[in-house]
Amino acid sequence: MKLAGVDLAWMLGNPSGVAFGTLKDNTLILEAINHRPYSTDALSSALKGVDAVAVDAPLIINNQEGMRDCELELSRDYGSRKASCMPTNLDKYPSHPAVNLSNKLLDLGFAHLDISQTSKWQIECYPHPAIINLFNLSERLKYKSKRGMNVNDQRKGQARLGWLIRQLSSSRDLQLKIPNHVQANSLSFDKEYSLKGKQLKAHEDKLDAIICLYIAALHAIGKTVTYGTTSNGYIVVPEGANETDKQSMDIAWNMAPWAVEMADKYCRVAESSWHIDGLVSSTNAALSLEILLKSFLLEPTSNIGKLNQRYKMSKKIGDGHDLSLLFDSLPEKIQRQLASPFEREMIARYRNFFKDSRYGYEDSATSGYSTTLHSIARAMIDKTVTLYKKRGCTDPWILSF
Repeated sequence: MKLAGVDLAWMLGNPSGVAFGTLKDNTLILEAINHRPYSTDALSSALKGVDAVAVDAPLIINNQEGMRDCELELSRDYGSRKASCMPTNLDKYPSHPAVNLSNKLLDLGFAHLDISQTSKWQIECYPHPAIINLFNLSERLKYKSKRGMNVNDQRKGQARLGWLIRQLSSSRDLQLKIPNHVQANSLSFDKEYSLKGKQLKAHEDKLDAIICLYIAALHAIGKTVTYGTTSNGYIVVPEGANETDKQSMDIAWNMAPWAVEMADKYCRVAESSWHIDGLVSSTNAALSLEILLKSFLLEPTSNIGKLNQRYKMSKKIGDGHDLSLLFDSLPEKIQRQLASPFEREMIARYRNFFKDSRYGYEDSATSGYSTTLHSIARAMIDKTVTLYKKRGCTDPWILSF
């Protein structure tokens, strides 16, 4: 099922955040995220290919003044948690772009709210109460720019929300998977404190779009509640606190010290052969990194407990040489401990380096190379050995590293 989440700009000409994803069973994969100015025509055209969309903006406004009933109801429940709604009415918004967008979506077959009546649907959502429910917060998370708000507090709030969003990867109800290349190329996770101005606002909009996308997926699997009606306006909110998997990192992966040792050997060969041939050296560095990432995805098969313990991959990855795909397969907690934002970007950039460089004599082989992969492999091997030691690994090579 193709879904979209839209953090709609309330003024034409301002950028909107739009997240696209695919829902299969209880897993939602974030496939792309855009942030740019959209006309309502352009946005409705961009949404033609999805089955459902959740929009952070009022889709139905029929009241002349005051608040919509759904806003009053939601504010009664969440006002004490600082997540009330702003009033929406025709006096204030006689031609709201969200209403125009909703009408265009209706023309395209996107009915309101009731997923049982149509193959395509649209819903209105509101991130603040959604975030409270998803993560069981005591009150509204402060990450949006407000008058009098310190920019560092805004950065801190966005950093926390980014961390919370990534914890949804282990949700029992609905897992959210954000591929590394999407994180590296389109988001600013773990770099929030370097953002300012338009960059900070863009990241805020993208975070909201991801929340909207997640709400759309929850609505698709029947885990939302609705305030209001399709006659006078409504807002969809997640059911409640989303229970996440409480497993510790200690049982999330098997130690494979021989594989780590092999990764280190290829890395040492890469480091020592740079002066002989940079391309061959870099190819070995890519292979070192591939083996290291796979070491977190192995399960023992024979020679259990011995120094030459044998392994197999615990799950099918697809292209086993794709560094970014392998990185995506690691538990989120390990990803955060192994790689910095810069290293994530480089893993995405050089994801296919081994395949593109190993046959250097072929016409299609890559011709460029650098020591980037050497540095990443060395740093991640060091961090992995540290993790092994903390877990009490008794392998002689790990202990003597």
